[in-house]
Amino acid sequence: MTKFTLNQYLNSPNKTLGPLLIKLNQLTQWNEYLKECLIDKPLTQHCYIVNLDKNALIVIVDSAHWSTRLKFHIPDLLKKLRHYPGLENVRAICCKIQPAYHAKAKIKMRRPSPLSKNTALKVHETAQKITDKNLKKILEKIALQGSDSEE
Repeated sequence: MTKFTLNQYLNSPNKTLGPLLIKLNQLTQWNEYLKECLIDKPLTQHCYIVNLDKNALIVIVDSAHWSTRLKFHIPDLLKKLRHYPGLENVRAICCKIQPAYHAKAKIKMRRPSPLSKNTALKVHETAQKITDKNLKKILEKIALQGSDSEE
C-alpha cells in the first residue's frame, strides 16, 4: 500500500476531499469578493454565498429583513462581481432565508401561585352555587388548595 502525504491526498483528483477543498476555497474567495463589493457593511454580517448555479449566485441571508436589504443592492453587486475571476458570467443573485441557529433555552415551568384564603373562600362559595356536579367538584378541589395558605 502506498503512503500519501496529506497534501497529496487532498490534491488527488480521484479522492472526495480534494474537490471539496477546492470548492471551499472557491466559496471563501467569492465571499471575500461579496464583502468587498457591498456598500452596506452591516449586511456583510448577515449574508454569504453558498453556490453558483448556472449563472445565478445563491446567497443565504439570516432573515427577511436582510434579504430585502440585499435585494436593493443586487443590480450594483452584479456589475461589480462580474469583474472577479470565476464570476464573469453571473447574471442573477438568488436570496434564500435561513435563520441563524440559536440553541433554544429551556423554559422553566413556574408553579402556580397558591390561592389566598380569601380567593379560596370565594371559589368555594361559587362551587356551592353550581348545579353541575363535575364543575362543582373541580371548583371545590381548587378551593382546597388555598385553604392552607396565608393571605
